[in-house]
Amino acid sequence: MIEDKGLGNKKIKRVNVSLTNKVNYKLNRLATACNVRPTTLAGMLIETCLNDPQIVNRLQDIYNVHTPYKVIPVQNKGEIDFIIRG
Repeated sequence: MIEDKGLGNKKIKRVNVSLTNKVNYKLNRLATACNVRPTTLAGMLIETCLNDPQIVNRLQDIYNVHTPYKVIPVQNKGEIDFIIRG
């Protein structure tokens, strides 16, 4: 990951995401419908999912294989924070 500075001197991390052709097609269609760039929409989708405790818990129920690393989403000043179970 490359660390960069974004607007307002906020540090941002650039992450490359690999998508299947089908998912890329859906992303492009939705981005066009929402009048945003696909990369912007992908970032918004990731942020939305990471701030939804139900989605975080569901993903862990399906994919988490290391119980000691399971995170617990908690509300912290209006935002979701992750606490590592332990």
